[in-house]
Amino acid sequence: MIEGSSDVQGLRVLVAEDEVLVAMLLEEMLDDLGCQVVGPHGTLADALEAGRGDAFDVAVIDMNLAGERADPILAELAARSVPFAIASGGGHWDLPYQPAFMLNKPYTFAQLQQAVQALDRARG
Repeated sequence: MIEGSSDVQGLRVLVAEDEVLVAMLLEEMLDDLGCQVVGPHGTLADALEAGRGDAFDVAVIDMNLAGERADPILAELAARSVPFAIASGGGHWDLPYQPAFMLNKPYTFAQLQQAVQALDRARG
């Protein structure tokens, strides 16, 4: 495990990412942080279904899931007061819900760690 990651040890992170390689890397990095990955979910429908469950604490959501904007899952998370980070490869997003953290792709391990720590703090 990476030193300094114990503060998020056991945190359950819902992952919505449609790019297989990015999802695999994200899953590996979260595992290195000691987090439990819920997913990854590659479509909006799958992410939304998972987002309606109780098996996670925070979420990392790609804004574009197989060509669909992630607004419905963001609405679900916001309604349940679940802190989330948006991972995006660029572009300007007019967001109806304020994320706890923005991750600009490509992001580093350190940036992801910072995001997960911010999400954990936002849980209150």
